[in-house]
Amino acid sequence: MTHGNDLGSAAKEHVKEIQDQAKDAAAKTATAHANQARDAAAARVDEAARAADAAASEMAPNSPQAQAVQQVADHIEGFATQLRTADVQKLAQQATTFARQNPLVAIGGAALVGFAAARFLKARSTQPMTAAPTGSDPWANPYVNTREPEEQADPRVSIDGTRGANSYG
Repeated sequence: MTHGNDLGSAAKEHVKEIQDQAKDAAAKTATAHANQARDAAAARVDEAARAADAAASEMAPNSPQAQAVQQVADHIEGFATQLRTADVQKLAQQATTFARQNPLVAIGGAALVGFAAARFLKARSTQPMTAAPTGSDPWANPYVNTREPEEQADPRVSIDGTRGANSYG
């Protein structure tokens, strides 16, 4: 029976080795995907920093608004640098901690990134903007001037049908 026990132990060890190899392969794959996502995120953050720089350069020099936007751009650039060099798990913890400690800054930064992204996408539009075809105005009132000219209301006549003291004629 020792031979059977040895065979069972060897099989268990072999299964454990295969499990460890699979776990290592999965961890390497997950790390590679996380690093790719990190690099893509860093590229997007760089784009946001460039957009903030562009927005600051369009403002009046040395104005408080330009200084504030430039400061945000500098922080975004610093974050992009940290993003490229940081461990993915540590990065997630830091972002969560920062957002909890500075909710207004996080919301403001998200809004700025949104505005910058909208501006960037608008600038990248490849199709020229064209006017809407005539008659396609979604705000047009479909009931305007639907009466015949003789049926249209006379502005000089009051609601009860008589001409008032303020009538023009």
